[in-house]
Amino acid sequence: MMSSMPFELSVLVWSAALLFILIVIYANANVSAMGMQWGIGNRDEGSTAAGAGPRAKRAASNLIENLLIYACLVIPAHLTGIHTNLTVLGAELFLIGRIAHALVYTTGLTFLGIRTIAWAVAVIGYLIIFYEIVTF
Repeated sequence: MMSSMPFELSVLVWSAALLFILIVIYANANVSAMGMQWGIGNRDEGSTAAGAGPRAKRAASNLIENLLIYACLVIPAHLTGIHTNLTVLGAELFLIGRIAHALVYTTGLTFLGIRTIAWAVAVIGYLIIFYEIVTF
């Protein structure tokens, strides 16, 4: 990832990039559905976009909620020098889960509860980091 940065913090940066991508997807869908005047205006009228755009917005909102929790764990862990194989594993699971969640949600796949499974993988990731912090 980013060689001078601990992996757990690199995941934070890549998660921000994922969030930006989701924002671009739903912003583009909104402008495509509503027109550029709507896009540069006050947007008093809600978007009528359907499909991947609104799903990307919901995926972004979900990512924001979970990214806040992840950041609240990895930043203090980094500041206190907690960097273990388990914190790296937790970061890996978080990133894999969040990428999978974004892809599955945006594309609209729903079989076998796959979106919830992807979300749970990410949650397990930050729970592992939490465990390492409280038991270190």
